[in-house]
Amino acid sequence: MKLYLSSIDIPTPDDLVELLGKSLSGTTVALIPNAKDYYVERAWNFVIGQRIKLFESLGMTVTTVDLRKYNDGAVLEGVLASQDLIWAMGGNTFILRYEMRRSGFEEVIQQLLKKGIVYGGDSAGALVAGISIGGLNIESADEPQFAEKVIEDGLGFAPYIIVPHVDNAEFEEVMKTVEARPDQDKIIKLKDSQAVIFNNSNYRIANAQK
Repeated sequence: MKLYLSSIDIPTPDDLVELLGKSLSGTTVALIPNAKDYYVERAWNFVIGQRIKLFESLGMTVTTVDLRKYNDGAVLEGVLASQDLIWAMGGNTFILRYEMRRSGFEEVIQQLLKKGIVYGGDSAGALVAGISIGGLNIESADEPQFAEKVIEDGLGFAPYIIVPHVDNAEFEEVMKTVEARPDQDKIIKLKDSQAVIFNNSNYRIANAQK
């Protein structure tokens, strides 16, 4: 299982290249934008467009996969199976997690990862990849009421809780809760300049390349 999880964007592109086993130029990526679904349509389109431009500037070919359009996991799998990388954007963690369940994404992604597709995500997209989003006081940063249902379990790609933005003042209340937890050995904390890279059972934290 190959994962590239960050707080913001792709701070260490070379590590993503290594996971993919190919250059970013020509890599196909399915962009999951649903953490931004609380935006009005014009703002949603703008923000998604900015992220598409970022990936395209790296030579990547982007397909936006809006989970709201899917109710059948088999259909969704058919769309995702042809991609090299599946990337979940940051935003509202609760909305993203809900749509990943409702659409059938969480059912099909495990099989796709076993086939070698890489999962990437920043902020909310990284947080949902762990074992849980509950008990972290995420609601102090994200509005849970924006999701139709609050789901506290993560996708469980990695046997850890992934906490992004640990050096960001906007997440101060989250960090107070995280630091008070007794299970520190199960928590991976990422600064805004860092990514954690999983290659099967091994992982390492990488710092932004200067």
